[in-house]
Amino acid sequence: MKERHLIDLRSWKGIRTVLQLQLMVAFVIAVLILKQWWFCVLMIALGGILAAFRGKIWCGLLCPNGGFIDILWSRLSLRLLPFPRWLTRGRLLQGAFFVGMIGYFAWIVWYVNVHKGLPLAYGSYAQHGYLFLRFCQVMLALAAVTAVLFEPRTFCAHLCPGGTLGSLMATATSRSPVTIDSDKCVGCRLCTSVCDAPDRLLEPLIAKAQAAKASGKRAIIAVSPECYGCLDCVAACPRQALRIETLGLEKKGEKTEEETS
Repeated sequence: MKERHLIDLRSWKGIRTVLQLQLMVAFVIAVLILKQWWFCVLMIALGGILAAFRGKIWCGLLCPNGGFIDILWSRLSLRLLPFPRWLTRGRLLQGAFFVGMIGYFAWIVWYVNVHKGLPLAYGSYAQHGYLFLRFCQVMLALAAVTAVLFEPRTFCAHLCPGGTLGSLMATATSRSPVTIDSDKCVGCRLCTSVCDAPDRLLEPLIAKAQAAKASGKRAIIAVSPECYGCLDCVAACPRQALRIETLGLEKKGEKTEEETS
């Protein structure tokens, strides 16, 4: 019996666009118009908390900056050259931006409450917010520039401090948003055509699934916690080999046929 899509790719992309647009509108109103800096803090915090339970699914579905990239900047992307690999070795660049974000926040507290001597009052919070808004604006601009010059999600993969926090939380709790069923995967690689980072995420997953099938065992294998959970691959798979399922990578590993029966 032929497998059917639970939802076709075009319909799913429409649903994801609506989800992203909602957060983008909320972000524009709260941050860019009303100057409510706490909204930025909330976005980063929610992304990290959700990653601890479902992997980095926030980045692919709800992140306002990711929405701007997918809906706007990806259409203007020139893809002039690949992002320099030497900058991504050992995730030093991601780590540097994450440490830089923490350092900047610490500097804000020092500058406002120690250097300027403002008490913990409304005026102090206003100063914090002004400096934090500058941080958000820089991140938005950097995401736009890298999306136009390189691949659209370059910022998310190599620079975003919030995404790095999500990766740390997902890795610490051994969570990822998508699994592959080796028994259903036929290696057609339709999923790789819709993935922004197939070499890092889906190709290793397919290779493990094919190896398990060749050995005569069925395995349910989780994608790397680096996956940001856009779920396009799930919608693209014609055999439902890829599905939304969170597995503990370290605790459960690869479930074999005996474990899944």
